Amino acid sequence: VTQQMYISSGWLWENTASYDFKINENHNFSAMIGQSIERSGLGDNLSASNVNSIFNDFEHAYLDNTTVIYPDKTTVGGSPYMKNRILQKRSISSLFGRVNYDYKETYLLTLVMRADGSSNFAKGNRWGYFPSVSAGWVMSNEVFMESTKNYLDFLKVRASWGQNGNQDIDPFQYLATISFLKSNYFFGPDKQTIASGAYPDILPNKDVTWETSEQLDLGLDARFFGSRLSFSFDYYLKTTKDWLVQAPVLDSYGTSAPYINGGDVRNQGIEMSLNWSDHVGDFTYGINLNLSHNKNEVTRIANSEGIIHGSPNILSEGTTEMYRAQEGYPIGYFYGYKTLGVFQNEKQIAEYSGAKLSGAAPGDLIFADMNGDGVIDDKDKCMIGNPHPDVTMGLTFNFGYKGFDLGITTNAVFGNQIAKSYRSFADQPKENYTTDILGRWHGEGTSNRLPRLASGTNTNWLYISDIFIEDGDYFRIQNITLGYDFKRLFPRIPLGQARLYVTAQNLATFTKYSGMDPEIGYGADKSWVSGIDVGFYPSPRTYMVGVNLKF
Repeated sequence: VTQQMYISSGWLWENTASYDFKINENHNFSAMIGQSIERSGLGDNLSASNVNSIFNDFEHAYLDNTTVIYPDKTTVGGSPYMKNRILQKRSISSLFGRVNYDYKETYLLTLVMRADGSSNFAKGNRWGYFPSVSAGWVMSNEVFMESTKNYLDFLKVRASWGQNGNQDIDPFQYLATISFLKSNYFFGPDKQTIASGAYPDILPNKDVTWETSEQLDLGLDARFFGSRLSFSFDYYLKTTKDWLVQAPVLDSYGTSAPYINGGDVRNQGIEMSLNWSDHVGDFTYGINLNLSHNKNEVTRIANSEGIIHGSPNILSEGTTEMYRAQEGYPIGYFYGYKTLGVFQNEKQIAEYSGAKLSGAAPGDLIFADMNGDGVIDDKDKCMIGNPHPDVTMGLTFNFGYKGFDLGITTNAVFGNQIAKSYRSFADQPKENYTTDILGRWHGEGTSNRLPRLASGTNTNWLYISDIFIEDGDYFRIQNITLGYDFKRLFPRIPLGQARLYVTAQNLATFTKYSGMDPEIGYGADKSWVSGIDVGFYPSPRTYMVGVNLKF
């Protein structure tokens, strides 16, 4: 019998004041100032457990029904509100202000300033200051645009620059906190004295402070032909400065790593949206296309090496790091050996002029000697994949005719890679493979990509290489919904709408990726890592029938 009770609370106090006014009827101003104070993580945890209930069912599983106190079985506990073993009491205080201005709704300007203070950081580092400015010009309001009125309904050019702050880390990273072990120790000759152990929980970092996200955006919005056609375009440059990250430390430190301001990351790209909607008699239709392209690059790492290393043992136990954050590369890129094929026979091995591992046999991988020193070692590891797509796309269609409606939603990504392994390399050579292994090398000429079967200690499988990397491109029919509103057939029913619909979600995915689902979200428990497939549960295909009633 175990009973637990969690009581958690927090409070939020906000105040704002705004004032709108005009000057000479054409100059419009709107000003706002405000403050906010927030405290979270207040509360307590209570827990108790015992054994040998006098009732043998869950309905009466109360502690009152366990009448005997056992020295080694009965436990009672209490603590402040906890989450992941770290006290989650935190406070944030903010001051902010905004001024909006427009002249004849043609020239637009917005200024914002905010100051935020967080208890997650030590004194001297708690406050961050984040300004932003945006401007717009509605060109279609200008006199010189009159000649375009027959086809151009609206045209706006805009630009913005601003900063936002991030303080979302575990609190008290600047203190050497102490954690108590959950297990107890017995001391004394009769082993009757019970004591709890304690140890330093993290390495303190008193210098950790706000992460700042700075973004520049240039864009335009346009509508044509009676607003049937709309178009928007954005170019952005986003730099994350003083990136908050929990960098790894050596196990010999004997404690957890603190959060640090680990460096800078830049995202640069474009976004575009194109939409057409129209009707022909009772038939209505619409098409929307949105495209985005993003280039990610780590521009600074705050250590002498310029690298934040990834964790080992990700694809399987015993493997070295397979991802990292490194200056000049995409964040979380895949790291390992490039391969040049598979040795087919002893003659090829003997005549091979490049570097090879000692004891190479037919069916073994040919690893690329990237630095040309004649030796295959860690110095030859390089970027073997990028989990970030070059292009992300969404395409939707909607149709309507006399009460019928049909909507189709699709999405796609192109240009990314996925690291995939569905087995433990420590398994026996013939255990737990997918059918992909049928394409392995099993004789001269049978495969030039997947090596021969071998135990987990064989370098063919234990070395992280591009044989585990696949293209993750896909096009997915995300949703198809067909509906009919019976209000059109029976207009006298006392309802505003009586719509019956059927929906198919995740109907089909077109991809060459051999795994269960190319839309991979796993990142090895790191927020900055993605695209690792070690058995990621696939998106289900779902069929639904439903009714919408409006009264």
